[in-house]
Amino acid sequence: MKYDYVIVGAGSAGSVLACRLSEDPNCSVLLLEAGPDYPDFEKLPDELKYGFSAAPSPPRSRTASGHPSWLPTNPHNWQFTATATNLAPPMQVPRGKVTGGSSAINSSAFYRGTAEDFDAWAACGNDSWSYEKVLPFFRRLETDADHHDDFHGTEGPIFVHHSDPGSWHETQRAFCDACVSSGFQETEDHNHPDSGGVGPGITNNHQGIRFSTALGYLELARHRLNLTIKPDCHVKRITFEGNRAKGLIVESGGEAFAVEGEEIILSAGAVGSPHLLLLSGVGPADHLGDLGISVVHDAPGVGRNLKDHPKIYVTWSLPEGYPVQSRSAPGGAALRFTAPGSDLRNDLGISLSCFVPPRRHVIEEPPQNVDDVLRVTEMMITLLLPTSQGELKLTSPDYRVQPAMNYNYFAEPFDRERCGQVFGWLWSWQTVPNWSGSLGSAWLLPMKTCPRKTPLTTGCLRKPPPILTFPAPAAWAHPTIPWQS
Repeated sequence: MKYDYVIVGAGSAGSVLACRLSEDPNCSVLLLEAGPDYPDFEKLPDELKYGFSAAPSPPRSRTASGHPSWLPTNPHNWQFTATATNLAPPMQVPRGKVTGGSSAINSSAFYRGTAEDFDAWAACGNDSWSYEKVLPFFRRLETDADHHDDFHGTEGPIFVHHSDPGSWHETQRAFCDACVSSGFQETEDHNHPDSGGVGPGITNNHQGIRFSTALGYLELARHRLNLTIKPDCHVKRITFEGNRAKGLIVESGGEAFAVEGEEIILSAGAVGSPHLLLLSGVGPADHLGDLGISVVHDAPGVGRNLKDHPKIYVTWSLPEGYPVQSRSAPGGAALRFTAPGSDLRNDLGISLSCFVPPRRHVIEEPPQNVDDVLRVTEMMITLLLPTSQGELKLTSPDYRVQPAMNYNYFAEPFDRERCGQVFGWLWSWQTVPNWSGSLGSAWLLPMKTCPRKTPLTTGCLRKPPPILTFPAPAAWAHPTIPWQS
């Protein structure tokens, strides 16, 4: 059978495309997904159903990059590894391998890009991507439970919640107060195009359920006779007639078969889509030739300009005698702001988590009793708009071998300078009432092992970090950075 549309990847984009395109009963749509599909909500695994902190049994240990310790080896994760910097050990890159894609395994943060991001795309010639033109689609995709105005939707398939300041833990309230005392304005809505400053965090976790695109969009379309969903299908390559894609070679259950479509849509993510293009002969001709892949189209940009937002963590122990909760405090405040001297608005973001297990390098069995899990306060500093660029390249013409990814974090001095500035005013917060009183000692590096409730001294900061000599590409750009002096 030849389909009108064949979609590769049922993730954050693919599930939406399948739902929207199949609204036309005269169009046939085939949706291919490498991972499994769970059409029955009751059979959805808990790690997909619930948000990280909303699960009945929340994470008792976390990786160095801040993820639950079960995520790196979970079958619903592609389990990619990559290079963060030339000095860094291999970095885990979680990507969803299930219907819903990464929206089914992520932390359920729901922040829009700045209006300037979209207008910059339009200025490059992508006329339909200006903020004014994408806003109706932002509104259409969501049901915002807290804001009902010209910038938010009330009838979309994805539920959106803004944290309630009245329910914040006192440490989160102190974080907000410290931001205000440093001159940042308060905002009620980080998804407003003119927003900036500190305000409620935003999530698409609805009543404890991670509302992925599989739940929000694909569920609306499963009954349609013109939509075929095929899970557990790995696409080996795209087939062409001349320079026009006509179909795919697919493997499932050890057998290969061909599918054809009037239009072939790649929505396999920032890793999967360029990987498949390169395997199919679309990419830099010299790179493809080195691997013996016939060139269909010499496109030097495929695999280039790889970016993601690097994160730096600062962790505090809890003061002696401080009341401890046995699970992470929900919601909280988030700060989005423009780094001094930057022309990229809201290029930095900071959030605070309370009572989370500390990050660690070595994954070992955590305490069985949740009350025995060490709890800390943790700040995540995110460079939202990096200028450093990396690259994705093939290491093999075999579709089963993951590509090599080098994110090249902090290669540009501008990126290092912006993050380094944060620690200057962060250290000055020690004199802010309530803030300093809710924190113990601080450290920047993940722990080597899984600690129990014992005093924390190793690696604690007793003096300000060397913020004015932020290092050249550092050894732990992601998930965290060690300070070199």
